[in-house]
Amino acid sequence: MTTCLNGKCNGDCDQGRNCPVRQQRIKEINDAYTNGYNDAQLNDPYTDTIGTFKSLIAVIILAASVWLLFYVIWCNL
Repeated sequence: MTTCLNGKCNGDCDQGRNCPVRQQRIKEINDAYTNGYNDAQLNDPYTDTIGTFKSLIAVIILAASVWLLFYVIWCNL
């Protein structure tokens, strides 16, 4: 019987559903889901999306400002 060494199966574990590493990972995922992802320390996707959107707007404004500055300089030459 092949066993998992040091928590790594490397795809050669023949214990199937009884693999201790697999069972531990499933338990951790289920616990995180049950606890509302608080133990997994996952961020709220909505908050991440808003932060990403704000960053995108900031980059667009910066790029437009630089482009406008160079356009004004180019037209005055």
